[in-house]
Amino acid sequence: MIEEYRQLFRRLLVDLPAGTARFNEYRVPKNDGTVIEIIPSKPECASFGVHLDDGVALVDFSFGRLGTWELPYESRNRRPSADELVVEVEQMARAVMAGKCDERRGLFSLTSRIYVGDYTYKVVDVPMLPIPPFGLRTYAPYVSV
Repeated sequence: MIEEYRQLFRRLLVDLPAGTARFNEYRVPKNDGTVIEIIPSKPECASFGVHLDDGVALVDFSFGRLGTWELPYESRNRRPSADELVVEVEQMARAVMAGKCDERRGLFSLTSRIYVGDYTYKVVDVPMLPIPPFGLRTYAPYVSV
């Protein structure tokens, strides 16, 4: 399963102009899985990645500060095949790369959204300590059109 996501993220990086972003992969301490991520060179863009637990068919997709979806439980398709899950992660990643994502920081919550076509992935993290900045943060696309 790790190899499919490694190949996907490397392919996503190849689609970008040189210097736009970098690939990063590391093992989580205490053998708690592997993280594969794309980190943009511009701070106004959102980083994104997946956390893959060893021996578990779950994929945590995250972007920005904190927004994390546990797939397949928080995906469009509740019973996807492994290949369908990779496709869904690719769609979410491409939306983040296109700047079709935002975060709204409330007093005690953070709402993260990714817009894929006419579908909106949304996750709300509570409780959050009331530490600024508050309000809406819309991320920029990796490449300007």
